[in-house]
Amino acid sequence: MKTQRYRFEQTVQSATAKTKEWLKDELRAILESDKDYTRKADYIGFSVLSIDKRIESIEEEIKELQELKKSLKTAKELVLTIGAEVFIEYGIDRLDGAGISSITFTGATTADKTKLVVSDAEELINAGFYKKVIDEEKILQFYSSDKYANIIQENCSLEVVSNPKPAKIKINKRRSSANNTDVTFTEVAS
Repeated sequence: MKTQRYRFEQTVQSATAKTKEWLKDELRAILESDKDYTRKADYIGFSVLSIDKRIESIEEEIKELQELKKSLKTAKELVLTIGAEVFIEYGIDRLDGAGISSITFTGATTADKTKLVVSDAEELINAGFYKKVIDEEKILQFYSSDKYANIIQENCSLEVVSNPKPAKIKINKRRSSANNTDVTFTEVAS
């Protein structure tokens, strides 16, 4: 385990366009020192390679943070959905708070999205609806218009895709305490 960070290692890790001359001076000082050439090579080489180790370490931390973020988002969605189920069980639409404004109930909804289903791609491509593949945006744009209506409606149709969204509770923050995250909690459940 490495316990010491060498001066040149710190220099190369913080190098910028503004520090070019300083970096050159540091390299010159190493090369002009009376150390053995193998020690000079190792000192320069390991210092530069330390950048790769730092990048690798940062990438691992980013990956861990992304996993933590995903886990926290999943936990929040679960809590909000379960909270809605319990609110329904108790017949609660709104619960006012002292530190927060309120917790409200939003019912389950469905988000509809129109999806184009192409039955004859070749005809549409020959009619000019393509990029390198079918230009679905252009087809949707002309689907309801008189221009190209026959060829479009003969070769494709529209489907409505529903994505159900579960009921959730919503935490409504007070406007005055929106920036105040240092809140003390009191025990509510016994």
